[in-house]
Amino acid sequence: MLTVQQHSRLGKEVLQNCNLADLTDQQVHQLKQSLWEHGVIVVRKQKLTASQLKEFAIRTFGDSTLGSRLKPPDPGTNPDLQSPGVSILGNPKGLSQEVTGKFAWQWHHDKDHLPKTEGLDMNTLYVVMLYGVEIPPEGTDGNPHTTQFLDMQQVYQNLNPQHRQQLEQLWMYHLSPITPQPGVEIPRKLHPIVSTHKVTGRKGLYLGSDTSILKGLEDKPEEAKDYWHELFGTILNSTPVYAHIWEPGDIVFWDNSQVMHSGIPYDAKKYKRIALRVGVVNNT
Repeated sequence: MLTVQQHSRLGKEVLQNCNLADLTDQQVHQLKQSLWEHGVIVVRKQKLTASQLKEFAIRTFGDSTLGSRLKPPDPGTNPDLQSPGVSILGNPKGLSQEVTGKFAWQWHHDKDHLPKTEGLDMNTLYVVMLYGVEIPPEGTDGNPHTTQFLDMQQVYQNLNPQHRQQLEQLWMYHLSPITPQPGVEIPRKLHPIVSTHKVTGRKGLYLGSDTSILKGLEDKPEEAKDYWHELFGTILNSTPVYAHIWEPGDIVFWDNSQVMHSGIPYDAKKYKRIALRVGVVNNT
């Protein structure tokens, strides 16, 4: 696996010296067009509360924000970090072995409510915003704290024509990552491995996570997992991984239909990390 800090497409910095809470309509349009074009974009040096981040998300992408189940405010957490639909990832209450968001320390597309929401297919224009409020200086690997991204359109282009043609015929069932209550059926959606972006028309792969099940292997979960890991290993060895090095105040946006990502573990007993996450389906 080749990891790069500079990528030909992913990770473009946009709207320098702008406050996201005060963008013009033209700047909002510029941000969205950059996101569809580059898959991952970055706006730096922001100072927003969770409520301001949520308001920006609704204004920019429409009133269809998806997030974690609504919870009452936590009196032990700074109110500026709390708003309905905004998740707090990390260890906001201080040094601890307890980390919210550990499940993101593996390669995946964010799925959230997509399998459970009628009318939304798995490569819908689902945008994730991750705002780095407090950033640890390093991951457990000793390198600067990063989130890694894989360009699934580049992945498709890097495959040999025969492999592309084979994958064009295959579909996967995608499951919600949220563990259901006992007796509740796990929702899942069938989606082609090769999908076409709704704005750019470019083809890319959509793999979900290693809980995805190849159609035809529904009753063979171990074979399904082995197939996923074999395919993912092939693409990971053929496509460079972009690593965003975090700085406090960064907001990283990614178009979930175009990229996979993976968080990098950090030592929560040594460092504090606070990141605010909003997921929204674009409907504007």
